[in-house]
Amino acid sequence: MEPATSTQLTTAARIADALVYAVGIAGVVACGLLLRRGDLAFAIVAWCLTFVAGAGLRLAGWIARGMAELLVRQARMQEDVGDLRADKVAAERRDTGRHWGA
Repeated sequence: MEPATSTQLTTAARIADALVYAVGIAGVVACGLLLRRGDLAFAIVAWCLTFVAGAGLRLAGWIARGMAELLVRQARMQEDVGDLRADKVAAERRDTGRHWGA
């Protein structure tokens, strides 16, 4: 299994955010229907379960978004390190007189 890319993690975070709203709406509807039937205990349980599910999805979205940002920063740092190495090698070759083909 290959590691996830920053784009995939950002997409997963957006999906998790959308699911948070879907779970919230489902919780409101379920609690409303249960309260209408007079099942207060089940309404409270349904509300608690949907709250926990929504909070878990929100946390998963935050974690995915954070990991995506870390991957982007890591890629930038790797590019910068590569540029610094290339600059150092070029400077050493200029100073020592060694060139390609010499």
